[in-house]
Amino acid sequence: MYKFRNTLIAFLISTAFTIPIFIAMNINQTAYETTVALLGSTWPPITPWGFITAIFAHPTVEDYVFDMLTLWMIGPYFETMFGTRNFWLTFIASGVASALSPILYYAMGTPVLVGGSSGALFGIIGFIIATPHRGVILANPINIIAIIFLLSPLAFAFGIAYLGHLLGFIVGIIIGYLYIKRRNTLVNYLL
Repeated sequence: MYKFRNTLIAFLISTAFTIPIFIAMNINQTAYETTVALLGSTWPPITPWGFITAIFAHPTVEDYVFDMLTLWMIGPYFETMFGTRNFWLTFIASGVASALSPILYYAMGTPVLVGGSSGALFGIIGFIIATPHRGVILANPINIIAIIFLLSPLAFAFGIAYLGHLLGFIVGIIIGYLYIKRRNTLVNYLL
């Protein structure tokens, strides 16, 4: 049986940070832009907490729906296979890395404001790909096509902050690799 407690917690936190954006969206454009700026991540930073709240605050309905669907598709599997500690370590570390992507965009002369769980979720995907369980993700060609598209500059043309996805993915791969290396070292030690 799959565990889903932490997936539910991540879902509830994301919903709590996204509701004010949806409310502001229905007030007027200024309220929406102000709320997104206060909860999102940009460079130079507008708020000191933006690198954390950006992980959970979704600036559009589409972003929220796709991120939450992805969370519910892979979160319970990840929790069950790798545990609570690895879930939050990977989710938060990858999410913060993703929230730092505006630094790279700024350096390229394209200031952006980012928000959403996509980078954190790409970290979860990267972690799984770094383990022997990679077939769960890579067995489906649609997943491979989606991953390649969402990590490519082509996604930017659709308003998708691909560098955030890429940074989260890289951090997830590193954490997954370290997890497998540590586990294999422990197994060899016990044998």
